[in-house]
Amino acid sequence: MKQPRQNAFTLIELLVVIAIIALLMGILMPSLKKARDQAKNIVCQSHVKNLGVAFRMYLDDNDGKTHKTPNRGLWDNEWEGNVTIRDYTLDDQWAYWGIAYISYAKNKKVFRCPGTIRNDDWPEVGWGELYQKYFRYCSYGVNSYVAPRDGKPVIRVDHEFSRHEEMIVFQDHIEQRLDGINSDMFCIGPSASISLSQWRPGTSLVDGDWQGFDTIRECFRHSKGSNTLWLDGHVSQIKESTGEDVPVYWYTGDRTDIVRSK
Repeated sequence: MKQPRQNAFTLIELLVVIAIIALLMGILMPSLKKARDQAKNIVCQSHVKNLGVAFRMYLDDNDGKTHKTPNRGLWDNEWEGNVTIRDYTLDDQWAYWGIAYISYAKNKKVFRCPGTIRNDDWPEVGWGELYQKYFRYCSYGVNSYVAPRDGKPVIRVDHEFSRHEEMIVFQDHIEQRLDGINSDMFCIGPSASISLSQWRPGTSLVDGDWQGFDTIRECFRHSKGSNTLWLDGHVSQIKESTGEDVPVYWYTGDRTDIVRSK
């Protein structure tokens, strides 16, 4: 009498199949991650380019002048737990500079880089990671030489700076407003020995308030590159370095500024 045909896998066959799947996953996963990273970079560059158009439209409507720039990343007062949520303006000290352009950009989602892990949520003033949801749409840091901090006069950028193709407007950054060539910009200022000195391990800010979070990675989100808008409207990447290859005048607009190198 014939025995019924067995269709089930044997244990050895099952282990072989599992091993083949694991091998294929090992081969494909890096490629899938690279594809995801490339897609995030493309979306970020699109956001930066569109915000460059919004920046130019703002200038056209305001006699070529920029605006004062508060140094925080909030769009409204929801973080206070108020029943009535009030949208911030540039007069609010907690506001994000992107508020100036929302009527042109239409949607604050363009102010978030898809490669963002954690924007600056100011743990040193008592907020921190638990407040990150309120800092979701503030992935780009504006150059304070272009949009000055409170107390400094606004400027007509097209007249103030002659070389628009080498003047940074804003870029991928952990911080919302870039204040100092010696501290939070990608160049090496005259009193610094390395770029981004404020955000590097070894400081009380990073080792203490940020508890070792990779703050430098948050400035260079795309294969160690930071998508950057220049005053002439073009978008390009600045690659991660310790600053020797980034001229100070990319931020100040003054070619007589000292360019440090090791």
